[in-house]
This record gives sequence, structure tokens and C-alpha cells, in this order.
Amino acid sequence: MVGEGPFLWLSPSAPPAGFRRLLHGGMCLSVFLFVRRGKRILLGRYADDPAWEVLAGLDPEWRRLHGRGWTIPATQVKFGEEILTMRGMRYTEPRVETDYYEPARSPGQMHLDVWFIVDAVPPRGAEAPTPAWYAELAWKDPRTMQASEYARSHEDVVARWMQRRALRSGSPT
Repeated sequence: MVGEGPFLWLSPSAPPAGFRRLLHGGMCLSVFLFVRRGKRILLGRYADDPAWEVLAGLDPEWRRLHGRGWTIPATQVKFGEEILTMRGMRYTEPRVETDYYEPARSPGQMHLDVWFIVDAVPPRGAEAPTPAWYAELAWKDPRTMQASEYARSHEDVVARWMQRRALRSGSPT
């Protein structure tokens, strides 16, 4: 139907293949930072800290709901963001992934996620200081984690990241 996509052109005057209004189930633009140390990645658990409102737009209810599981350092796209306090990391160019699905929180509605995925490698021997807005940061092997250990559906993002890495290398991650 005219004005209902599939191209991510959001405007009342978008061309016929763009979106003239937002999807009823919403849309998120997110940046995920995969900080790697060997086969492990850096994951965090949210602290119930108001800094999350500035960092990622998470209100107290969302912080408490998702503070029990592990998350990839990530935010909704925002200029000038700083989610980790590690310095001297090397970054890859962002890779863009999309996911279009019916979220549990909005039955009958479709939601679009656009993910900017960036790999990062900290300097050798660098520690990952835990900023006040995290209850904990830890190096975890995503190959051994259960989906239920993640929060905010980050298990899907990790699975896609691992799949792409395996495709690039020609072998399992």
C-alpha cells in the first residue's frame, strides 16, 4: 500500500515506497557495541540509575524490568552518547541489520528495529571500569549463555552478530 514502506524514508511526503507515518508497533534505531576479548564479549546489567534516562531514554520501569538480565552496551541513536568509559578502543565500521517482528508488548502490531552493530577491541590489558549506571559489567562467552540470561531481547542481536561473524570467517565463532 502507498506510504507503508518498505524503504526507511520517514516523511509525510515520502515517495510511494517510503513510510508516510510511523509503524503502529513503533520503530527503534539502536547502536550495539560488541567489545570483544577473545571469544568473550562485554555485557552489563543495568543499575537503577537515572543516568539511563539521558543515556538511552530508559525510565525507572524499563530499568527495573530489564536490569535483571545481561545487555550489550547499547543505546537508542543519540548524538554525543557515551555508554562505556573505556578509552583507546579500536572500532570497526558499523554494520547495519534490521529486524521486523510482532513484539510481545504490542500484539497485532509490527515493529521495525534498525541496528548499527560495531565491534570494538580494547587495548591489551585494559580493564573495563563499571560506570555508575551499570550494576555490573562482565566478560561473557555468548556461545555458552542461555537466551533467558539476556534482557531487552538482546539474545536476538547477539545471535545475529555471531551468525554474521561465522559467515565472514567460514567457521563457527
